[in-house]
Amino acid sequence: MAALAGSGGSVIDVGTDHGYVPVYFAQKGLFSKIAASDLRPGPLESARASAREYGVFDKIDFILSDGLRGVPGPFDTVVIAGMGGETMAGILSDCPWAAGARLVLQPQSKFAEVGRCLDGLGLVCERAVLVEDGGKLYAAFSAARGEGGFDLLRALMDGRDPLLQKGLALEAARLDRALSGAERAGRRTYAYEALSTEKEAVLSALTEVGKW
Repeated sequence: MAALAGSGGSVIDVGTDHGYVPVYFAQKGLFSKIAASDLRPGPLESARASAREYGVFDKIDFILSDGLRGVPGPFDTVVIAGMGGETMAGILSDCPWAAGARLVLQPQSKFAEVGRCLDGLGLVCERAVLVEDGGKLYAAFSAARGEGGFDLLRALMDGRDPLLQKGLALEAARLDRALSGAERAGRRTYAYEALSTEKEAVLSALTEVGKW
């Protein structure tokens, strides 16, 4: 997440939990203004404790906030990681200045919903990476103003991510299970057709990646 965020200007880590990302930013002197926010007092206090432990408490602003509501923005860069896609999309849609920021995101679910949100804000995927931890794959990416719409898969393919083939195979298997479940339930609806279209795109990408 830190590598995707880059450096310069101001940054806020939303849903900071233990505050390790803003602590790292402060240790490295990457941003001129650093903030950490969380919905609950407990995690925010954990972030303060981390900042004290690593000697950077005076370099980070700690904000108790529901998403970005009430955050004294704008910030140049917004980091949101380890959160459900629906919640993430809601936070960004609810923030008037989010479309002008550089976003560094790692949704835990509902990537399509995040993508639709970013499309609506006029943002494109700058760079995307897959990370494997504990046998699971996670996708992280940066997004900013641009033309052409948001396309996470294309960004991963353009970057020739070494974990992409594995990720696509896992996604194809997930879509197979979802389609089989819909067929058994007799629900060949619009959602079923959308899953079929998504599977075709995944299989096409898998074929392309297999030629690398």
